[in-house]
Amino acid sequence: MVKNWFAQPSAGGASDSLAQGLGNLMQVVRENRLMIVLIMLLACIGGIVKAVSETPVYQASLTMSVEPSSLRNSSQAVFDPYAFRFYETQYELLKSRSVAERVVNRLQLTERDSIQGMLVPPGIVRSLAIEFKRLTGIELLRAVEPPKVAVAKTPAQLAQRKAWLTAIVQGGVNVSGGDKTNLVEVTFQSTNPDFAAEVANALVDAYIEQGFDSQLNRTQQTSEWLSERIVELRATLDEAQTDLQAFLVAEDMLDSSRSAQITTTELQTLNQEYLVARAKLDDLAKRYGARHPQITAARAEVAAAKSRLDSRSRRISASRAKEVELNSLERDVQVSQELYEAFLAKFKEADLSTTGTQVASARIIDKALPPVLPIYPQKQRIVLAWTIGGLLFGVGLAFLREQLDTTFKSGRVIEDKLGLPLFGIMQAMPSSVKAVERHYLDNKRSVFSEAVNHIRTGVTYSNVDTPPKVIVITSSVQSEGKTTVASNLALSYAQLGITLLIDADLRRPRIKHIVDAGHTRGLVDYVAGVVSLKECVSQDKEEQNLYILNSGTAPPNPLELLASEKFANIVTALRSKFNYIIIDTAPVLPASDAVVLGQLCDALLMVVQSDRTTHHMARDAIKRLNASKVAVDGLILTQANIKKGNPYQYGGYYGYGAYAYVEDNDPLKTKKS
Repeated sequence: MVKNWFAQPSAGGASDSLAQGLGNLMQVVRENRLMIVLIMLLACIGGIVKAVSETPVYQASLTMSVEPSSLRNSSQAVFDPYAFRFYETQYELLKSRSVAERVVNRLQLTERDSIQGMLVPPGIVRSLAIEFKRLTGIELLRAVEPPKVAVAKTPAQLAQRKAWLTAIVQGGVNVSGGDKTNLVEVTFQSTNPDFAAEVANALVDAYIEQGFDSQLNRTQQTSEWLSERIVELRATLDEAQTDLQAFLVAEDMLDSSRSAQITTTELQTLNQEYLVARAKLDDLAKRYGARHPQITAARAEVAAAKSRLDSRSRRISASRAKEVELNSLERDVQVSQELYEAFLAKFKEADLSTTGTQVASARIIDKALPPVLPIYPQKQRIVLAWTIGGLLFGVGLAFLREQLDTTFKSGRVIEDKLGLPLFGIMQAMPSSVKAVERHYLDNKRSVFSEAVNHIRTGVTYSNVDTPPKVIVITSSVQSEGKTTVASNLALSYAQLGITLLIDADLRRPRIKHIVDAGHTRGLVDYVAGVVSLKECVSQDKEEQNLYILNSGTAPPNPLELLASEKFANIVTALRSKFNYIIIDTAPVLPASDAVVLGQLCDALLMVVQSDRTTHHMARDAIKRLNASKVAVDGLILTQANIKKGNPYQYGGYYGYGAYAYVEDNDPLKTKKS
């Protein structure tokens, strides 16, 4: 059953409820403080072992400046909205496998036989010894040089070792950059501080070297490509020029520009001759007749000029097709010449690799130095976290234990769970007390005795008009302390009048073992009529008002004997002889004796043992009694650990008991008496 530590608000308000809940919480912690402290100490020790056994990790840090640089003739805009991509690319390049391989090659890690000892952490025993020496200065274990591992010789072993070292270098790199500056922080983590600084510096050098190599490779690749293209274009140009020259020679032609110039001049000359001859003919026609010899000669001259002009025009028209082919060949030569000159000019430029691209301009600001302290583990934080965790775990375990524990621990819980009044609480006695069943007589003003008197007072005032005279003491199961309660309660009642203590637990009688009655006969023999009351009842040797009636001979049928009419008559007869009768009977759950005796008594008290009797055991016993119409008048909590918890959880009674004990030992009072 889950316990409600924070009760519902009462009439006193939420503050009272909260205070009560906090009080319950503190009570749980107080009761389990030893367990909580032990768990916390174990957790603290575990944290120390954890912190010391953890492999220390050192981090070397280097600061560098990375800026994008463009070609001098670049027309790129000053503002680049995608500049962040450049920096992200550089971060990834720094963490790339190719840069890590360059670091391995630069530092010649595959050939160094000491690298294995630098990267392998010490064992937990040596780590504890080192930490102990650091704190106390005492050396428990002598320092031992790390064993040297032979360097791999075969290509396969070298490749495997190089891959292992490359993975270590690549896995320890971390790069971060500022939002408002071009500064980049490169860190490398390793179990060796010197190795961490060495790799961090080599890492940036390898990154810068890779940038230069990449730029040089791009330049070489571009140059090689341009060289190949120039050779191809030169061959194409030579071929075009050869074809043009061959065509001109074959067709007995000049190039198109010179041919056009000559043709134009020739046509102009022939046309001028024709016009001159025509003008001469017109001039002679005005002076001479048609048959004049000069006219005839002038006409012949005009016809000759006309014939030459027409002949040349026809020849020019016939050569147009050849001129088209000539123009095509000339254009091929011109295009090849322009391409060749353009590629040749590009090849001669100073910086061909950065055309339209950005390259990184990196420089080191602060080199990495070997770190003094590791960044992990943070030993104080680990120990503190484990200790706090142990404390919380202990508190949680205590509350879980309380949640799962259904036994009774306080009088308030008994009254809440069973709904019956609590007449008193009897504390657990130390093992040094031998006769706890008669401890009442040792000190009648002790805490224990006052608790018994408190029970007597509660029973007496449970019915003021007719105080109970016959009282039955029972429990749920055996060994809950009912005989101790019955014996000490009888001694307490003996202070008020003549009291009879009857051992009615006929199955497992206990009183005859703690009281020397002087008679072997008892209740069973008296009910059977074998002996008289005087022969089986004995007076207590230490308390004159107390008489004891043991169980006597073990009966074969205890329940039938107690349920007999004769036994009922005997109880009635005993009422007139004694002022008080205390009956110790068998537990309720294993036997029905208490049900029978409950019909004859004035009050039935049920004993509940602290930290042992569970809720359902007590409820089952009460239900069994109530089913036979036997009411439980009150409860008694036994073997309560007062020192373990708050004494006020038991009703505050032990505060008065302690006061009574001190008052009894007050030297002033003793002197007066």
